[in-house]
Amino acid sequence: MFNPFKKTTEEISRTTPGYEETERRTPITGIILLLLMFVAGLYFGIYAMRDVANIPNRPQSLSLCAYHYQKKGSTIAAPAYLGRYDDMLEEYSFARNTSADCLTRLSIFEKDGQIAPLLEQRTALEVQVRPAYLQLRDTVLPDLLEVQAQIGRVTGEYGVGLQEESMDIKSPVFPTADSRQSIPELRAQEGELLQWRGELEGQLNSVKGALKALDAQLTAAYTPVFKAHERALRWYEFQVFLLQFLLLVPFFFLALRKYLELHRKNSPYSVILTAIVAVFGILLLKAVLFWFWGLFLERILNVLIEWFSMYDLFRSLLFYVGMFLSFAIFGGAVYFLQKKIFDPRRVTIRRFRAKQCPQCQTNLDLSAEYCPNCGAHIRTTCEKCGKDRFAGMPFCPHCGDRKDN
Repeated sequence: MFNPFKKTTEEISRTTPGYEETERRTPITGIILLLLMFVAGLYFGIYAMRDVANIPNRPQSLSLCAYHYQKKGSTIAAPAYLGRYDDMLEEYSFARNTSADCLTRLSIFEKDGQIAPLLEQRTALEVQVRPAYLQLRDTVLPDLLEVQAQIGRVTGEYGVGLQEESMDIKSPVFPTADSRQSIPELRAQEGELLQWRGELEGQLNSVKGALKALDAQLTAAYTPVFKAHERALRWYEFQVFLLQFLLLVPFFFLALRKYLELHRKNSPYSVILTAIVAVFGILLLKAVLFWFWGLFLERILNVLIEWFSMYDLFRSLLFYVGMFLSFAIFGGAVYFLQKKIFDPRRVTIRRFRAKQCPQCQTNLDLSAEYCPNCGAHIRTTCEKCGKDRFAGMPFCPHCGDRKDN
């Protein structure tokens, strides 16, 4: 009976040619063909698994407006108007993803959650102040920024002109007469625009309280909607995972079983099954990870990232730990690979085949029983036939007697 926890000793072939790492079992053409087979199998397998996701009915996506109310809601705040007007207008969501647009795209979850009446109320308020918003965005704020920039430029030129007058320069670069006339005109334009801006802001802020109350109601109404959508999405992902699992696992274990069978026989065809097992293994791992990712890994990772991002020290420690984890993972993989390749038994076999001392690689044609360079015991007497046999090798070359090492 197969026991996955049973520790087995590795069987190393000492007779089959092509086993050792210094000898190539598969020609370059074969390796290229195997790589092509691996890439093609993985490519078609990924698309096949992706198409499997279309078999169950995917839950309908929520409207874009829903995500404005996922956490704290989308309230209208009084802007400071200290930066660029684009930053200020970001506070007002009348120009993008409006409630009217979302009303035509509500999902079944939002309809069941009675979201439509609240969005209709918000749409009415948005329509009421949208003309003022468009005037503020397209006319008032761009003109105001332009006038203020001109005021700054002309005021600077006027200051330089005053310095030129005080120095009695006959041909000044910046005559003060033009600046004295321009500055009052620009100031008057600025005042008009500021007054216009204040009026438009007043219209926008007049609905702030009503919008805030509606957003609070929408946030509360969306809470069960998000939960219902989350449950439907998790059930859909489990169905997809189950289908992918049932389609992959039988072929993966059949390929793995055949690979282990050929590997025990040291068959040169085991390399073909290696590529096949790799394809099914990657597809199976992808299916499992994607399911766990949607189930809880994504949320855990987001919480950790958000928590670590709050503290610079912890964020630095996270990257520091990540550096050592990369050392452990990749360095450990190379360590076990090197440990397997340079196992003392394998090194002994390779060097005996090359007629070299297993210790120092001195040519054995110069030795009798001991290496003339390092003194390693090379030949010993067979207990069965009394003839010479190589020390460290399991069989006598004369009588075939086996001696476990």
